[in-house]
Amino acid sequence: MWPLRDINPTKRRPVVTQCLIMINAICFIPVFWAWVTEDEELYMYIILTYGFTPSKFLALDLSSIPTLFTSMFVHADPLHIFGNMLYLHIFGDNVEDTLGRVRYIAFYFLSGFGAIVLHIVSSIFLGGLNIPVVGASGAISGLMGAYLVFFPKAKILTAVMGYYFYRIIPIRAEYYIGFWFIYQLLWATLAPLLSPFEPSSVAYWAHVGGFLAGLVVAFIAKRYLASERFYTKPYW
Repeated sequence: MWPLRDINPTKRRPVVTQCLIMINAICFIPVFWAWVTEDEELYMYIILTYGFTPSKFLALDLSSIPTLFTSMFVHADPLHIFGNMLYLHIFGDNVEDTLGRVRYIAFYFLSGFGAIVLHIVSSIFLGGLNIPVVGASGAISGLMGAYLVFFPKAKILTAVMGYYFYRIIPIRAEYYIGFWFIYQLLWATLAPLLSPFEPSSVAYWAHVGGFLAGLVVAFIAKRYLASERFYTKPYW
């Protein structure tokens, strides 16, 4: 299944979401250049310098602190950034519209940090402490958790693929995101069993951590926003 767009219009232009997509695209330019020219030295320099490496953080290496942020804007290859930006475009605008711009930015990074925390824990037990992690998927997973809380009945236009055909069907967000989360959780659990001597190239536990962080914060925010709207409806 591949999401195309949601049927859930916003009231305001999603400026922050558009800026996040633009920043990610700009940050991908040197990675793309290294990828196209097969410059492995440049590619590894970018990943190792700006990716988040759990072992450095646990060793209290101060150089790892900026990578808590920079790792969310670095992607490994074109498919990686395309998938993440598509999900950010589909699910981010409505969450931004609901939370407001300032709170949305805080929520985005909080979800990313939640993803990193669970990734560190999983790396301690499953290995991969010295492998840098990159990508916005942890933060975007948090947006999906928030979307599930705020818009469970919204429809996601989804391309469902078969061997010789595909169909575009609307799927309610609660079903689409629920299936997505179960898929991430299953792979996070099964990947170490299928490849016990080699850490997965996809940080599934980071996706799970970001989603759970976003889910919890969104539940709290929903109650706060409901009471706030008795008085005013700010859009910061």
